[in-house]
Amino acid sequence: MLLSAVTALGFCALHMVVPALPLLVPAFDDSPARVQLVLTLYLAGIAAGQLVYGPLSDRFGRRPVLIAGLALFLAGTILCAAAWSLTALIVGRLLQALRACAGIVLARAIIRDVYDREAAARGLALVMMAMSLAPAVSPAFGAYLAEWLDWRAIFILLGGLGGIVFAATVVRLPETNFQRVSLDLTGMGRTSILLLRSPAFIGFALCSACTSASWFTFIAAAPQLLAQGLGEPPSTYGLMILLPMAAYMLGNAAAARFALRFGSLRLVICGRALAFAGAIAMAVWWLAAGLDIWVLFVPIALSSIGDGLSQPSAMAAGLSIQPRFAGTASGLMGFTQMIVAALGTFLVGLMPYDSAFGTIVVIGGFIALGLAFGIFAVRRPAGGTLPVLAGIAPSQPGPAPAEGS
Repeated sequence: MLLSAVTALGFCALHMVVPALPLLVPAFDDSPARVQLVLTLYLAGIAAGQLVYGPLSDRFGRRPVLIAGLALFLAGTILCAAAWSLTALIVGRLLQALRACAGIVLARAIIRDVYDREAAARGLALVMMAMSLAPAVSPAFGAYLAEWLDWRAIFILLGGLGGIVFAATVVRLPETNFQRVSLDLTGMGRTSILLLRSPAFIGFALCSACTSASWFTFIAAAPQLLAQGLGEPPSTYGLMILLPMAAYMLGNAAAARFALRFGSLRLVICGRALAFAGAIAMAVWWLAAGLDIWVLFVPIALSSIGDGLSQPSAMAAGLSIQPRFAGTASGLMGFTQMIVAALGTFLVGLMPYDSAFGTIVVIGGFIALGLAFGIFAVRRPAGGTLPVLAGIAPSQPGPAPAEGS
């Protein structure tokens, strides 16, 4: 549960602010495109930070690096709460994100420290399912705090939650990395090159990145589409987002249940195919009925089931290619996820919100790419630098061989 809370904190800080984005336009007397940077640069900050925390944790251990990151998250949150201009808020969000990503990276690496590939897929699914509870309810909290009090109340709440997670981490989290590697720029470069030379790692990383990008593109566009296209208040988004969040948790539960029975690689393909069906359903429904609340949220809920099914398996497979460098691999995969997601939110921010056409095209494009990269990854031949990809036959419960050794 502690790892779930550590991971959830960064995403809770992301999702809680999203419903308030339309309210920040008049609050700071600025444009919607510039307000969108509150989200876009948060994702970019998470991406940049993940390149650092993985190698640092490989060298100094998971526990001290995570504690330092959580302490700095609190400092960034205080700056956001005290922001006197949109520029100050954006800077505070960037600093907040650079610290929040410590939990996102290291929770995955800690799980991979103690489990083999198939068990790690199950563990990641359980963590993702549990930590999804916080991002699921945080948009509603953010919406009502912004409507009833002020947008600054969101960051006051985040500061309190961050303090609780920080204290629990200091008291209860043990060290799990007992195979330290030296920290030097040359070594970091060699480790990254070793991972990037694997077509399988690249395939799983891009599959996971496109999956994340489709989701973050949706949450960037949905509040603006509801406000400008349908005239709905922020609370509508805060409540409706519960549907795809619950669907994602359902997919995570299925991944945890079936990872050992069917094999994580098979779940990658099944999940991406289901998400693609949801993208097609959204496009067809919009063409037939036009923009509507249900046109946005029901198809994305179907896609979210596929996301929850495939994302833990793709992550576990990517981390298992070189288990000794799980921290670096987690950082590279996380960086790819967030930088592609930031690109998606930037692209959708350039499009008008009086129509869902641009949003549907961007979301559908990322989902299609995720399916393509997933198929590419699982079809890499066995042997050589790709021992993790022996095929997609179901794996049996029990100890797995040491992949990547």
